[in-house]
Amino acid sequence: MPSKGLGYSDLYLDYVAGKEPARGFYKSHDAVDVAQAVDRASFARQQLVDILTRQSRQYMADEKALASIATLAQPDTLCVFSGQQAGLFTGPMLVVVKALALVKIARAYSQQLGRPVLPVFWIAGDDHDFDEIAGTWVLNQQSELVSVRYGTKPEKEFPTAEIVLGDTSELDRVQQLFRDSLGQSEFTPQLYELLETAYTPNDTFVSAFGKLLAGLTAGTGLALFNPCDGEVKELATSFFEQLIDRQEEIHETLTASNLAIEQAGYHLQVARKDTSAHLFRNVEGRRPIHFEAGGFNFDGTRLTAGEVKALVGSHSEQFSPDVMTRPVMQSFLFPVLCQLGGPAEIAYLAQSNALFGLFDLPTPIQRPRPTLSLLEKRIERLMDEYHLTFDDLMGDIEQPINRILTASFPKDLEQGYVNLTNRIKADWQGFAESSLKFDPSLEEVAKQTVGKIDFALKGFEGKLFSAHKKKSKETRERIYRVQHHLFPQHGLQERTINIGCYLARHGFDVLSYMLEEMDADQTAHQVLPLSEMAD
Repeated sequence: MPSKGLGYSDLYLDYVAGKEPARGFYKSHDAVDVAQAVDRASFARQQLVDILTRQSRQYMADEKALASIATLAQPDTLCVFSGQQAGLFTGPMLVVVKALALVKIARAYSQQLGRPVLPVFWIAGDDHDFDEIAGTWVLNQQSELVSVRYGTKPEKEFPTAEIVLGDTSELDRVQQLFRDSLGQSEFTPQLYELLETAYTPNDTFVSAFGKLLAGLTAGTGLALFNPCDGEVKELATSFFEQLIDRQEEIHETLTASNLAIEQAGYHLQVARKDTSAHLFRNVEGRRPIHFEAGGFNFDGTRLTAGEVKALVGSHSEQFSPDVMTRPVMQSFLFPVLCQLGGPAEIAYLAQSNALFGLFDLPTPIQRPRPTLSLLEKRIERLMDEYHLTFDDLMGDIEQPINRILTASFPKDLEQGYVNLTNRIKADWQGFAESSLKFDPSLEEVAKQTVGKIDFALKGFEGKLFSAHKKKSKETRERIYRVQHHLFPQHGLQERTINIGCYLARHGFDVLSYMLEEMDADQTAHQVLPLSEMAD
């Protein structure tokens, strides 16, 4: 089970524990049942193969990926999906964790069902949140966090698939900062060559991301998919039209789902305005369409359902779903068996789960993805030396530091303090008893005095321990270094640090080690010791 200390929602924790009512918000749980439901639906399989192949060639994907994609033309091939925004240099390590988990889970389902299962990574090319994708974090050679950020922001909120890395000097700067931070090793030439091939002034954030991720996952058969593609949008035209025609039903369905979730005592992962049409349009920037008073509103212009559908018919490339309808569009396009998601994704899929039935689509299994941290040998040694556990580092780091420093406090001082306090208390007790026999009215003063003596002794003890902590600066710094590696910025390693840090230090074998050792069925956080990686 995942740890509550990681800040996951109660809905997510109850779902992975198989508890009601959380489990009831997700319709599908059995792979055989979902596969049979998918078999009853129809898909433009050859067209999807053509799209994926074209995109994969743009990403310089290897022959294993292309061969894997070709299996989608077969009528019994299923898909498992996960995805992420196209972060700079792939963004945080969780991107690679998701990609490798997809591969492993697809293989397991294929073996279970006896049919091909294609792992597909959905690159969120329609997403327009530039600040979300523009940077990444690395640990430099001094183990300090360094922000690597492309600073040339577009004037308007365009889909990331349209944002070109055209500022050559800025691109050169961030690549150099990335290289300078990681330094040189026997492994870095391969990494830097892949980086420079992927990130060129002619690439967009999405195409560069795709090329780098394709290189990192070479040999696995992973397919990469960018929905911000004219041919994809044309294929999704009838989905957009249904979305427009069924606004009342969509709003009623989502309202009922949200109410049921809240009445069960859970909070909503995604809050949307009541007027949201769950649809975006990209015209000189991507902006939401609203539905109110029986009509639509885009950027201040009132439109009828017929007018919006006419725009979809003539300019389908301008339209894209929001977070609630994106998974439904995914199942409209592809034979989806399973959607792999992190804690936040799984939580919001509870809200949109009923939409699959509304659109008469098979509801995929919503499966929690593995989460993991990489434990370097030097950090592992420090944890062993100080008897630190992963959970120790999760909260207030001062608590394990105090425990460790207390254990290392000089024994002669500790025993001397105990002896002193016992002697003072014993001497005072005898003196107080004699004094009270002389004048019983001094009892209250005696109590106050012993309290002041005790307070003063404890105060001195605290100052003595503080002096010990200052003298133990190296110990404190080492423990903070451990937390810095496993919980940078007080969050999981995979949510902050770029995978390049570990590739530069330990080589590309880290990726195959992660794929092999990752337990795809495990919902508790996994820590993979790199000391166990074969040389």
